[in-house]
Amino acid sequence: MTTVTITEYETRLYWQGERGAVLTSDQAPPLPIGRPLAEPGTADDGRWAPETLLVGAVEGRTLVAFMDRAREADVPVLFYQSSAMARVVGTRGQAPHLTDLIVRPHVAVSTEADAEAVRLIFAELPAHCFPSSIIQLTPRIEPVVETWHVHPGAEGRDDTRLALPAT
Repeated sequence: MTTVTITEYETRLYWQGERGAVLTSDQAPPLPIGRPLAEPGTADDGRWAPETLLVGAVEGRTLVAFMDRAREADVPVLFYQSSAMARVVGTRGQAPHLTDLIVRPHVAVSTEADAEAVRLIFAELPAHCFPSSIIQLTPRIEPVVETWHVHPGAEGRDDTRLALPAT
């Protein structure tokens, strides 16, 4: 018997005049949406551009997929932080399009063996977490992986202040 999992994500967008809106979901607080950041002459009014939301969604998906795979590989993660960026290129007579979508995770683990496992996870992650049917541009993941020595008695605790970078 084949098992099929179907997950639905639903949002609602409420226009607020001009080019502003509020994005809502049953699972999250309202999020103000505004003009794309690259649009000339637009003021920063504290609203998220749709393009920035896309970058944030890819960055968040990378975190979730990485943590799932690290847990499956029994790799304890001491620290995770990331940044992400996308480039949208537009030329006269051609619609703007994404040329780059890069996620730069910074991860710390306690052993070099765990660091190698993390590097392998990141190498395989784009194909597993971003199938071409969802997004046409496969995000590039550029991880920084460190090994940190953990102080005795700190293992199993969720307090990264007890871990120090290896020297």
